[in-house]
Amino acid sequence: MEPSNKSYQVTAPESTNKLNAPDVKSKALNKTRDVAQSGRSNIFPGREIEGVNHTRPLALLLDMSGDERVAMTWALAALPTAEIRPINKADLKWESKRGALTRVRALKPEVFAVFASDLSMQSARSAMIVLAALSGARRVVMADRSGRALERSRTGAMLVEAPRLALELLIGYGLLVPLSWLLTVFLALSLRFRDAARASRTAGAELESEKPSRGALYIRATPSSMAEGGMHTHTSGLASGAAALGHRLTMLVNSAAGLQLPPHNCVSIKPSTSFTATKAMFELWNNIAFTIRSLQLVGRGDCSLDEIDFIYQRYSRFNWTGVALSLVTGLPLALEYNASEIWVSRNWDPIAQLWLLKRFEQLNLRGADLIFVVSEVERRNLTRAGIGSERIIVNPNGVDTDTFSPDCGGDEVRRSLGVANKTVVGFAGTFGPWHGAPVLAEAALLVSKSGQCHFLFVGEGEQRSEAEAIIEAAGSIVGATFTGRIPHALVPSYLDACDILVSPHVESADGSEFFGSPTKLFEYMAMAKPVIASRLGQIADVIADGESGLLVEPGDSSALARAIERLAQDHALRARLGTAARSAVVEQYSWRHNAARVFGAARTFNTQVER
Repeated sequence: MEPSNKSYQVTAPESTNKLNAPDVKSKALNKTRDVAQSGRSNIFPGREIEGVNHTRPLALLLDMSGDERVAMTWALAALPTAEIRPINKADLKWESKRGALTRVRALKPEVFAVFASDLSMQSARSAMIVLAALSGARRVVMADRSGRALERSRTGAMLVEAPRLALELLIGYGLLVPLSWLLTVFLALSLRFRDAARASRTAGAELESEKPSRGALYIRATPSSMAEGGMHTHTSGLASGAAALGHRLTMLVNSAAGLQLPPHNCVSIKPSTSFTATKAMFELWNNIAFTIRSLQLVGRGDCSLDEIDFIYQRYSRFNWTGVALSLVTGLPLALEYNASEIWVSRNWDPIAQLWLLKRFEQLNLRGADLIFVVSEVERRNLTRAGIGSERIIVNPNGVDTDTFSPDCGGDEVRRSLGVANKTVVGFAGTFGPWHGAPVLAEAALLVSKSGQCHFLFVGEGEQRSEAEAIIEAAGSIVGATFTGRIPHALVPSYLDACDILVSPHVESADGSEFFGSPTKLFEYMAMAKPVIASRLGQIADVIADGESGLLVEPGDSSALARAIERLAQDHALRARLGTAARSAVVEQYSWRHNAARVFGAARTFNTQVER
């Protein structure tokens, strides 16, 4: 499906030119802040909305796919006679089940609709159907991107889904959770015997420094049906960087969708859907299923250990496949640790069984011989937690500088969007709570008309609706286009269409240091475009303020607006900053650099062990 462009064209009055004037812009900004605040405090807005035909049956729409546009298109086609009302998933996940049920019941919906990426892999599916039935909805309709659909009447939901949910919860809490805990304890106790296995494997072997480099067994066990996003970018990037250096990656992944890999190098282990009652149950079960299947493949020789020097796993929630394989094979384990999943659960993506998740995380950190983190901040977090610094390597994310390069189709995108004569200010990302898209939307209201700026928001996610609401509430003050989700292969051309690129990351709500290494920052820089970014963590280390980009304080929409105006008016500065930015990533932050740090550290470790 083609990207959807939603534009808000401008004809701003002359009185809006001054940034600090008490004019229509400041009034609109105050209004949009009120809209955003009210939207976040009310998951299910009441039916008394001006212009809505309340005589039509109400259908509540819960988008689980991450693409509101596609979800709404489906709902309008599937429920043509209903009034479609989206539910704010971003807030729903923090609401108690009782509170959510009370709010839904008050609306008296006729239909409860759910749109997912992949129905077969959608966790808590039965729970959502039962919740919908208890809310009073007469029908529950579910569908996904591939066209699969499921419909239940209220009676059917209670007779079919409720018993299924009860049985899964009983087995999950009675068997799956205790079994996962026991296996985690067993693996932790078994780590002490791993050195013996290694001694047996290396007995009589030639020194690593005397052998040609071989390859690694790459593990990515995150159960997901998504074919895009940072996880896929990193996996493909590491694989391409390793190949460029002459190394081989043998890959065991949950899904090969979206990965640019030779088919003979990759084995896809499809997630199991036997237990989907809750996210935690789904992931715990898939940890066991993925690990068993991986052990079988290694045992049969499908993943030949003769070509593997070490195991490299992307750490994921409720998984210890890498630890199990390291124990069985004696191979060193390198862990790609992007963040604490306990922290993520408490701040971004809540999940049950935190006590068990903590044990999983401790096991992975203890079992890893090398731990690769994306930033210095995350290294400090681990050392404060008692992890030896000698095991931790800072390895920032990277970019494919051949794919992300200047003059790769931007002119055509500008013409298609009708902004050929505008100064295009771009943002691309998943609209996560840390990406700061609403801050850029607020800054857009403050930018002087004289710059003739048009704001391009590329992507989809939780905070798109908030950013879009800010622009919509401003009326004709600002010109903006929200493309929605586009294929990753098209992202370079959309970035190339921009004159200025913005990375407005915000501080963590809990006050913790920014620990990320934003992939999009390196992609921006590779385009030889000037970048405006927040002065946060690694971002402030990568961007040299005034040399390879401009830094502003996080969350400060006024400072961001002033930086945009400065670049919009200074073509020479834009060219200088863009050239320096691309030089920096080519010299330091390509995926080849990322892979070199991984294989270099693993080679050093193996040499030390064998000596």
